[in-house]
Amino acid sequence: MEDAEMPTLMILGGIPEPFLTTSENRKNTETAIRDWMLGPEKPTNERGANRPYWVALGKALGVNESQARKRRCSNCEYYDNSVAKQVQMDSIPWNQWDVGAGFRGHCMKLNFICHDLRSCQAWEPREDEEDDDES
Repeated sequence: MEDAEMPTLMILGGIPEPFLTTSENRKNTETAIRDWMLGPEKPTNERGANRPYWVALGKALGVNESQARKRRCSNCEYYDNSVAKQVQMDSIPWNQWDVGAGFRGHCMKLNFICHDLRSCQAWEPREDEEDDDES
């Protein structure tokens, strides 16, 4: 009897080329923190947590705290967490901003690894969400 082979992940077109270096990710993350209000520093889904951050982000975005809390990287137009992007991000070592921040994704606007529990001033609704709002 032959040993069963483990299934392998197949990505159409092969493994994508690296899109970002560790130093570029670090530099772009620092820019997002400094210039785009990337945060909160210690993200969580706990109700009411990080209130000063969400109030400030809401003010910057022209919305209230409750609306700001719903604008996460995970539902931003620029968040890419596709399988191909996950494979590419595997080559970028985790840093202190990865720890406890949720699932990794690539911010296509600011070109750094962001997380589903964070947000920033660059947040924009996904096209499908804009279409839903018009209905």
